Amino acid sequence: MAFSFDPIVPATPAFRADGTLYSPQFNDVYASAAGTLAETRHVFLRGSGLPERWRNCERFVVIETGFGAGLNFLAAWQAWRDAAPGGARLHFVSVEKYPFARADLAMIHERFAELGTMSAPLVEGYPLLLPGFHRLHLDRGRVTLTLLFGDAATMLNRLDASADAFFLDGFAPARNPQMWSDAVLAEIGRLAAPGATVATYTVAGSVRRGLVKAGFMVEKRQGFTGKREMLAGRIAGKASAREARAEKRAVVVGAGLAGSACAHRLAERGWAVAAVERHAAPAQEASGIPAGLMRPVFSLDWNMHSRFTSAAFLYALRHLEGLLQAGGTLIQGTGGVLQLARDNEHLGRLQRIVGQFALPPELVQLIGVPQAEDLAGATVGGPGCWFPRAAWVNPESICRANLGVASTGARSLFRCAAAGLRRAGKEWEVLDASGVVLARAPVAILANAHSAGQFSQAAGLPLRLVRGQVSLLPARAGMALRIAVCREGYITPEVDGSHCLGASFNEGLQEESGRIEDHTANLRRIERILPGFCTGVSPESLVARVAFRAMSVDRLPIVGELPAEQGLFACLALGSRGMTWAALAAEIVASRIDGNPMPVERDVLSALDPGRFERRGER
Repeated sequence: MAFSFDPIVPATPAFRADGTLYSPQFNDVYASAAGTLAETRHVFLRGSGLPERWRNCERFVVIETGFGAGLNFLAAWQAWRDAAPGGARLHFVSVEKYPFARADLAMIHERFAELGTMSAPLVEGYPLLLPGFHRLHLDRGRVTLTLLFGDAATMLNRLDASADAFFLDGFAPARNPQMWSDAVLAEIGRLAAPGATVATYTVAGSVRRGLVKAGFMVEKRQGFTGKREMLAGRIAGKASAREARAEKRAVVVGAGLAGSACAHRLAERGWAVAAVERHAAPAQEASGIPAGLMRPVFSLDWNMHSRFTSAAFLYALRHLEGLLQAGGTLIQGTGGVLQLARDNEHLGRLQRIVGQFALPPELVQLIGVPQAEDLAGATVGGPGCWFPRAAWVNPESICRANLGVASTGARSLFRCAAAGLRRAGKEWEVLDASGVVLARAPVAILANAHSAGQFSQAAGLPLRLVRGQVSLLPARAGMALRIAVCREGYITPEVDGSHCLGASFNEGLQEESGRIEDHTANLRRIERILPGFCTGVSPESLVARVAFRAMSVDRLPIVGELPAEQGLFACLALGSRGMTWAALAAEIVASRIDGNPMPVERDVLSALDPGRFERRGER
């Protein structure tokens, strides 16, 4: 199914005289006037055999059509807290074409005081109203909510998941037939795990027939209060769709942004992870620059690079917030990031992008020179875009926080240089240069950038070695900078006494020491960004930080299981966007390993998959 970016139109909340939440658009109510939460518990929880099915489960997946105000989700979360074992994980996936705005969601939830302890974190983490997938981790990782904003048939078709229960809660079929189409019900059948159940308030004949066609056995049951009947069912004759891993052990090679994020995401799922790192500490190579930018990227055709980067940016923000809430320490800036237009043509393109996709001001704002200079606190080279939620961050602090927060499930093996990888029975063994086994586990993840090519299993991946040099400019009196500013290059406010200027891009060059010509090029880039800011600075006075990035030939990361290598995964080729990409890339890997619903669309997974090069004949 081809991708199209259709801006999200938020729902308009309205209430009838009796206080029932009502949709003027569909001329229908969101739930029964007799009691919203009572109806949810009767129709969707009891109709699905819940919470009894949760008593001894390790993981449970619910897919819902019609998130609405999120009350079904909150009721399920509340019941999960009371019934599920302490280490169990609930994945709740919900599709919504017309989501409420955050403020309206908060207002609606004020009427349900008993859900307050769960409503507050949901509202706080509620995503921007952009089409696509949005993943939130709640309740210290016990509950994961994945919101799919867009048309139900389209979003479900893009979903990679295996569900144990379905809550079908769109507006009445007569008022919103698209939500109950054969295409939607066919996707429900595709996404069903063995023994999956379905529950809904409607007994419309078209819905019954569609569910039967999708493979469900359905029956009418007693409806809620004044409604005579409801529908419940179970999938029939479906082969096994997934197998739980007998041992939750994994080894990650590399402890930079990619490796530490993979260790964190797996440890939060209850996995025991060993992170093998050749250096004495994390983030000593490309992830070791003093500061990098975390920001989205847009394009007029909303291409795959834009789609993944924008989704990764929003997930990265939630990931950093989660690290802070868990006690992690981060070195980061505030005030957003300012991106200046290169020229009038580029400015016009930025204006068209913001207008065409109706991008919200919380994400990006077009600004002129006066406002840009007020934000930066310095003379700027032109107008551009301000990303209020973007940031500069010290990547080493992210890596340390990832490993520190995950410390109960992840152990770091520093000063252990991985030189070989072999399959031994059902496990992968990571070896040093002498053949000594450093770590072994049923699952292994290569997150060591271009060094992954030393292993025969990954030697065919078309990784490009790119040298990058940042220049450290000592802070000077009267030359302060409030926020990070970028164009062809970037400059950050003072970090440990220096501004970080970057970065050069030299493919194939393997010079490890700093080069004067790269300092000169960095200064030229900054002069175009902030005229006069570096006046009087000589290239020879600057300190260099050199790192070697790994990129793929199509400039997208390499994320997923390696072809013909069961249990061996890659989280590679993050290039210069590791700050933005790492958390979501790691979540993709961890979700696949743990058998969870995937956090991005199926075509995005295909675009990142390590096997794409072989399919295209690029190996």
